[in-house]
Amino acid sequence: MTLASVVITNLPQSKLRRDALQVTQPYLNAIGLDQSWALFAPDPRRFSIALRARVLYADGTAETWRPPAGGALIDSYWDYHWQKWQEWVLDARERRLWRPAAEFIARDSARPGRRPVRVTLFRLTSVNNPPGRHPDHEPVISRPYYSLRIP
Repeated sequence: MTLASVVITNLPQSKLRRDALQVTQPYLNAIGLDQSWALFAPDPRRFSIALRARVLYADGTAETWRPPAGGALIDSYWDYHWQKWQEWVLDARERRLWRPAAEFIARDSARPGRRPVRVTLFRLTSVNNPPGRHPDHEPVISRPYYSLRIP
């Protein structure tokens, strides 16, 4: 099943591939082989993205939330999952994830005596320049795209 699923996901775009992926994609997602080769070709993403959230507390203070990052030992494995989550939450086609993400961030940011009352999600983008062209990243642009009042 695994070999057939990997072969199917790497087929060129076609009706056969679309139909077969309806069956194999859930399996690929479950085992972690839901990879996209768009990073390399034919049209690599031309910008870097990041998620930040502004958490406003009942006492009037605010702080910036960032996705968790692993330590030196497990960072690659830990961070990959958060990076994929971040990509989904930043995707305008996945609006259904915005509210649950904001609710999660509110729960993650709550502390004794500090109750979140609003979470605003921000999309950070910067242009990736071609290799050899400096600076490596253009200035970062930060735009709010969703805000949730926490009762």
